[in-house]
Amino acid sequence: MVDQLTSRLDALHRRMREARIDAYLVPSSDAHLNEYVPEYGRRRMAITGFKGSAGDAIICPDGNHLFVDSRYYLQADDEVDLSKFRVHKLGLSGEHTPSQWLTEMEKERVSIRVGFDPFLLSMQAHSAYLAALHSTESEMVPIDANLVDAVWEDQPLPPSNSIYALHEAVTGIGVAEKLSNVRKEMDEAGAGLLVLTKLDEIAWVTNLRGSDIAFNPVFEAYLVIDLERATCFTRTVPPPALRQALYSLVEFQPYEAYVESMGLASARALETVWLDPSGTTVATRLVLKSDQKVLEKANPVVMLKAIKNEAEISASRKAHRHAAAAKIRSFKVLEDKIASGQAVSELDFSLLLHEEYASEDGFYDLSFTTIAAAGANGAIVHYGDADPDVLLTDGELFLVDSGVQMLGGTTDDTRTVIVGTSSDRQKQMYTKVLRGHINLAMQRFPEGTGGIALDALARTHLWNSGLDYGHGTGHGVGAFLNVHEGPQRIAPRGVDEPMRIGMIVSNEPGYYEAGWGGVRLENLYLVAADVTLPDHPDGKRWLRLDPLTLIPFDTSLIDWGQMSESEKAWLGEYHQEVWDKISQMLGDDDRRWLLEKCQLPGILIS
Repeated sequence: MVDQLTSRLDALHRRMREARIDAYLVPSSDAHLNEYVPEYGRRRMAITGFKGSAGDAIICPDGNHLFVDSRYYLQADDEVDLSKFRVHKLGLSGEHTPSQWLTEMEKERVSIRVGFDPFLLSMQAHSAYLAALHSTESEMVPIDANLVDAVWEDQPLPPSNSIYALHEAVTGIGVAEKLSNVRKEMDEAGAGLLVLTKLDEIAWVTNLRGSDIAFNPVFEAYLVIDLERATCFTRTVPPPALRQALYSLVEFQPYEAYVESMGLASARALETVWLDPSGTTVATRLVLKSDQKVLEKANPVVMLKAIKNEAEISASRKAHRHAAAAKIRSFKVLEDKIASGQAVSELDFSLLLHEEYASEDGFYDLSFTTIAAAGANGAIVHYGDADPDVLLTDGELFLVDSGVQMLGGTTDDTRTVIVGTSSDRQKQMYTKVLRGHINLAMQRFPEGTGGIALDALARTHLWNSGLDYGHGTGHGVGAFLNVHEGPQRIAPRGVDEPMRIGMIVSNEPGYYEAGWGGVRLENLYLVAADVTLPDHPDGKRWLRLDPLTLIPFDTSLIDWGQMSESEKAWLGEYHQEVWDKISQMLGDDDRRWLLEKCQLPGILIS
């Protein structure tokens, strides 16, 4: 693999010289700006060796650069040839973002030409790179034929898997109503054409699903909606019955016809085309005429999809109950194996968990690669590829971050447990993280509150000890769609989208220490109305977080001396809910195990 990467880099440098460019952008995303991309689109991995789901590369003949955030510091050091790449660890003092690094490069050279594939760069990212170049002689140079593709000798073929429809009982709303809601917002915005390129948005509007992206039930497509019709450009022709069911609502055309079709659409110059700058690549804008009227604004599907309807909420609750039952059974089996002296590896547990998930009714797939990180590996936030040679060892923490795609629902949860007997320090750190999770979970807040204010609640006890974690606290989650979904998020910076009733968001504070391990405790919550408080002075509704995830926390890792009475009360109520809703799904032995794990000092769970 190392020889292949060296050969590809050398060949890429030659092609860059032929194109007369000083730098070439290789983002982690693909033509649909996916977080998780199909195998043929993993260009950044093909040229760097880095497997993380985020992180961009800039290739230069005199030195190559990889930019990663704190989730991937350790992983990048482990996977990348540091003699060929400088790894920029974003967030550390003195490090530059990719655009800032190009600014510094330009200062040294007076002017630079930066090549990029216009199908891989969002309009928003392109604007940021343009703003970073200050010389009038510097250029962002679109190169249609991707240079990594040209040197990737064994690049896989694009997927072309089957497409299927979801029943309205699961989606809650039919395609006709969804298109009507979208067109209403188009009309109000003065747009005659809306272009969707993100796959989860297309899947949501059409109520269709596929399997082109690992762990994400979506299919590669573009969707163009005008005020009378919608056209879906797909690699796979849907079966006749499906096309007939959507007749008059959605027309299907070959994937390759998208570019030509958009060129023809540009001839309708009087119509305003709505392009979401964060969700549309530069290629679509370049296909349109330069004088085309374009509305650059977040598209209406983003919010329509984020606020779940009653059917989606019901399906999500059901999915979480099944996922919880499977994970609880797997932890019991693990504990029994350890107690009997059996050796258990990270991979052993990962396979066991998958088997338990797959036994549940409605199971479709995992929602991401299971993170089963033993001991020091728990410090790698997005640790992947559970190792068959890493055994769970007495006295070490074991972090398990996993989720499933169930018909209608997507789950994501993390539990950290102790193998054997815990140390005082493990209890101290676990409890600080747990208290942060509970602090956020207990909070009531008024309508209009964004994720930045909520984020601090989860960090309070860590901050007061001089500690922190480098990732956000929460992300949105789809309904049988992507496990990471916007626009809502809980993080210390960035777009501060207010929480709205019907949104699903994670709560996942953590603590990580290289060589020691990590603690992360994650539940998904539904944003719901709270009716227990007096009326807000400004007439706003009060909101709360209603737990979807129903898995007990490891009480043997809790330092009860740290816990406040209100925190204990919340944990008792949560464990009671776990018992009430999950125990009935388990056999007798598993029920007895769960009851023991739900018990708290001074609080009787029954």
